[in-house]
Amino acid sequence: MISIKKLIIRLQLPKLIMKSKVKRYAVNYGDAFRIGILITLTDHEKQTTVDGFIDRLVADNKEIQVLCYDNRRARNKIFGYLQFTSKDISLMGNFKAEHLIDFINTDFDYLIHLDMESNEVLDKILCLSRSKCRIGNDLEEHRSFYEFMMRASSLEEMCDMILHYIKVVNNKEKV
Repeated sequence: MISIKKLIIRLQLPKLIMKSKVKRYAVNYGDAFRIGILITLTDHEKQTTVDGFIDRLVADNKEIQVLCYDNRRARNKIFGYLQFTSKDISLMGNFKAEHLIDFINTDFDYLIHLDMESNEVLDKILCLSRSKCRIGNDLEEHRSFYEFMMRASSLEEMCDMILHYIKVVNNKEKV
C-alpha cells in the first residue's frame, strides 16, 4: 500500500518538473569534479556494486557524495553513507533532514540515480536537485527526470554503461 506521503509527493512531481529553473547540460567528464549518487538501500549485494562504482569514480579524482533512502525494517548502520528514511519527510511531503536538504542544494556536475525501479521520494529529489546533469535507468516515467538515461538489465551493467558514456561526453560549448 502506498503511503500518504508518497501519494502527496507523486501529486507534487508534475508541478516541480515544470517549475525547475536549473540549466541542465552534459558536463565533460574531465571537467566534472563533484558527483552525487542517489540510491535506495535494499541489500548487501547492491552495496558492494555501489562501493565498486564509487571506487572507480574516486580513482578519477572525483568528489563523491552519496545519499541513501533506507526504508527497510532492519537497518544497516555500517553502510557509511548519508541516509534518510520516511521519518525525514513531513506528512505533506517536505524534506525535514538538514543533510537531505544540503544534498538537494549541492551543485553536482552529475547526479547519478542508481536504482533500477522508480521511487516517488527519489524522483522528488531529482526534480529539486541543482545538478547540471542527472543520470539514471531508462524508465518511461523517468523521462522528465534525467538528461542522460541508460537501459540496463542489472545494476552492474548500468554502472559500467554510465562510466563508459560519461567519459565520452564531449560538450564543446561553455555554459
